Amino acid sequence: MAKNNDKLKEFRDKIDSLDKEIVKAIQARAEIASEIGEIKRENNEPIYRPDREKDVYEKILGLNGGPLPDKVLIAIYREIMSGSFSVEKGLKIGYLGPEGSFSHQAVRARFGTSVEATEFPSIPEVFRAVETDKADYGVVPVENSSEGLVNSTLDQFLVSDLNIYSEIYLKIHLNLLGYEHDLSKIKTLYGIKIANSQCRNWIAANLPHVEVSETPSTSRAASIVAEKKEACAAVASSIAAEIYGLDLVRESIEDMSDNTTRFLIIGKNQCPPTGNDKTSVVFSIPDKPGSLYKVLRPIFDKGINMTKIESRPTRRTSWEYNFFIDFLGHKKDPQIEEVLNVLKENTIYLRILGSYPISPPNP
Repeated sequence: MAKNNDKLKEFRDKIDSLDKEIVKAIQARAEIASEIGEIKRENNEPIYRPDREKDVYEKILGLNGGPLPDKVLIAIYREIMSGSFSVEKGLKIGYLGPEGSFSHQAVRARFGTSVEATEFPSIPEVFRAVETDKADYGVVPVENSSEGLVNSTLDQFLVSDLNIYSEIYLKIHLNLLGYEHDLSKIKTLYGIKIANSQCRNWIAANLPHVEVSETPSTSRAASIVAEKKEACAAVASSIAAEIYGLDLVRESIEDMSDNTTRFLIIGKNQCPPTGNDKTSVVFSIPDKPGSLYKVLRPIFDKGINMTKIESRPTRRTSWEYNFFIDFLGHKKDPQIEEVLNVLKENTIYLRILGSYPISPPNP
């Protein structure tokens, strides 16, 4: 027993020594980040650079020899980089609220917890916050794998000059939150309509006796349960449990395990090429036979992978549409420049929404 205690002390002493070196290295990194921030301010360059972030993560993962898995190292460095933002200048991020929403969770997933995150009640208000410099960047949902497009986000790009600066895919895990762990004692279930429908089968199988009460958001559902405490539960995110002090009674109760939402990071900047990019554009075309074919044909001829096409009414003339498309490549790539020039010739209206690093669709 004494021998084991000696060994344990030896290991703990080693950890203490390593901790000193780790803290010293993190602070040294922060000092350099602060100096970089000064140079960025002098040159009027953006503090957040998705291309640089991508490069850092790739180098870190290339150095990983275990035993910690890649996702753990990414989480650690996300917070280190979040702290760097705060010493460089500080980032203000606007998101579709309320606090504890999945947009809030997307902010944390991309920027960590050291940035200044501010909730806004609607997608147009997130855009306005960035346009008026109340926020450096905004985070808004654009599509969900099971529910489809967020039309309000697409519509805003038709009236705003902001760019798509980056993207993030977030797995949507819905949880049963509350204080009561005995499901038979839960009488009322609170949740937003879309979240309730995504858990319909689980609710029917496990809570067939409850009254389902709709709320304007998952966060509001969590706050109601935090107030009422007894005989109720909420369908909401894990971050809502953290914010409102609720227990995770059951985790991942969604019916579709691969439910994913794509979020856009919007801003006034444009990201330089990384070699693995995506470009988004919106255009309208003449109401003539073959118009859409003429626009899309150059993309096919160049062998460019078009990853999405969606249409939205222009609201100017009945049955006239704007088309939103995503395709691989950066607008500064010579091949993409050629395609964009052809698009200009064959469209009534064309706007390049942004070129930005591709994020993996299944994080």
